[in-house]
Amino acid sequence: MKKRKVGRAIIALSAVILSINITNTCYADALSDALKKSNDLQKELDANKAAIDSVRNEVEGYLNEIDELDAEIATYTEKLDGLQSQVDSINSQVEKYQNELQNSAQLYNSAEDVYTTRLRAIYENGIPSVFEILVSSNGIGDFFSRLNVYSSILEYDQSLIGNMKSQKEYVDYLKTNIEEGKLALEQLSYDVEKSTKELESAKAQKESKVNTLNLDEKKLLASKDILIEKKQKADEALAVEREKAIAQNGQHNGYFSDVFVWPTVSSRITCGFGGYVGHYGTDIGVSIGTQVWAAASGKVIIASTVTTDPSGPYTSAGVKDHSFTPRTNYGYGNYVVIDNGLDSKGRRIYTYYAHLSSVAVSPGQTVAQGQIIGYSGNTGNSYGAHLHFEVKINGVSVDPMSYFN
Repeated sequence: MKKRKVGRAIIALSAVILSINITNTCYADALSDALKKSNDLQKELDANKAAIDSVRNEVEGYLNEIDELDAEIATYTEKLDGLQSQVDSINSQVEKYQNELQNSAQLYNSAEDVYTTRLRAIYENGIPSVFEILVSSNGIGDFFSRLNVYSSILEYDQSLIGNMKSQKEYVDYLKTNIEEGKLALEQLSYDVEKSTKELESAKAQKESKVNTLNLDEKKLLASKDILIEKKQKADEALAVEREKAIAQNGQHNGYFSDVFVWPTVSSRITCGFGGYVGHYGTDIGVSIGTQVWAAASGKVIIASTVTTDPSGPYTSAGVKDHSFTPRTNYGYGNYVVIDNGLDSKGRRIYTYYAHLSSVAVSPGQTVAQGQIIGYSGNTGNSYGAHLHFEVKINGVSVDPMSYFN
């Protein structure tokens, strides 16, 4: 009969333990899900902020390039003004050459008419000889006079022929200069038009890119507003789950649900369990002053600060004798130890939270899973802001990651 009663009692106790574990596991899942959702939304917000910063930096870069292009355009405009002055000069020179060409052509035509007339007269009358001039003269004075006149006519004709030749060469020279001027004018006009189009095109492309980026920024800002609203709702839901945890686990039942919730907002692991010799926990990179939560409900057995006992012994593995007397282990800095009770295999679970900037609980206090127990920091043997999270089973350190869902 006694054996039967004992058996029934064991079965009943097992059922109670199982019920407690199921209840705690369900709660842990709900709180873990709420925390994960809040963390995921925070990651989206961080990514959104990074994208906005990237877009703004890119816009700033393009605006700087546009400013540089404007300065280049201003410089080139001065060059264009100079080119236009050259164009005006060539146009003026072309006009001058055209006028000179017209005058030269008239002189050439006039000389050609005189020369033609002279040739016709010579052809019709013949060229008089010196004897003919002498015979027809009225004395020696008249002879020399007529001879000088005739010589002058011949010299004039020869000079006229030379002038005609020179005038023709000059006309050809003017024609060549006019053509070269026209070619130079066309080339300058082409260069002006090409350079102007290139500058305008480059500026238009950059302005178009800036407009596109501004639209992207508007979309990102709209997404940011939506994410902020979602994050606020997620944080409210997380707060509700924590309140449920505190209400449900106000009195620790002495058992561990076998499932942890993540102890802080950051998920960045900077060093895992056994990352180097003597490292018995998981380091989570998180900025100073961030909330640290109880990974599981339990009873606070140590809530120590570095000012409690500065001469306290340092051991990288924590309190070796597990007497849990309120003393400072300087390696941990400000730290909290929670007795989370027995797991489903009857083993006692302890969780450690080290390098805190400050603690928010006291020894002997019962805390619920997800309850704030302190704030992250960089105290003790720490070389950068982080949370050192450690788990011990019956005093032996184990990898904490195996307890997270």
